[in-house]
Amino acid sequence: MTSLDTVLASSHQPTIALGAWGWQHPEWSGGFYADDLPEDWRLTFYSNEFDAVGLFAAGWMNPSLDELAQWIEDTHEGFRFHLVMPSMVLKGDEDVFSGIAERLRVLQPRLGSLLLSVASETCLSILSLIAPAGVPLYGLHAGRLAPQAMPDFHAVMDRTTAPLIVLGVEADAVTEAGRRSQQRALRAGMDALALRRRATILVQDEPKKMLARLEAMRSMRALLGWQ
Repeated sequence: MTSLDTVLASSHQPTIALGAWGWQHPEWSGGFYADDLPEDWRLTFYSNEFDAVGLFAAGWMNPSLDELAQWIEDTHEGFRFHLVMPSMVLKGDEDVFSGIAERLRVLQPRLGSLLLSVASETCLSILSLIAPAGVPLYGLHAGRLAPQAMPDFHAVMDRTTAPLIVLGVEADAVTEAGRRSQQRALRAGMDALALRRRATILVQDEPKKMLARLEAMRSMRALLGWQ
């Protein structure tokens, strides 16, 4: 295969980004994060292993602007943050809106999407004024005014949904047959998601289980030859 053939083949491969909900989990110390890895190096390590991260509002509203700027320095160009918008966006004053907008400007180079738990016309109108241009707005079970993040693989074929899946807690498979069934379901789900060509999967679960699920997805992605 020539180099051009390689480029053309790779351009047709699905790009499925994978990420956890948060990266600062004490349960990951001594395993995913080595005991001697400094805490302020963990985001860099995480971003070299996974492609994205989801954060609730407190996760990006509480750190200082300097800390947020450091997140940009600590991650590579292709890494993305998916941020749940704070509820105060609906009832804040001008200072609140200005503070949110300033944080979003700092994070803009790595923003993957803004996630809305309330997608009213008022909320969307406010966000149109403070959100960086071009950053997708997706709903989290928040009506149909914004494309909805998918809660599972079953919604993949609904093209009105966002190219983002936020997977919740998964029941433990207690038997080998159960584990095989989960693996088949994961394969079928990722095959369906590949029809979107580009998509992101974020996992919300207990920290150690979340990591195990992501590693299974990463192995599946590599087995399928996807990016």
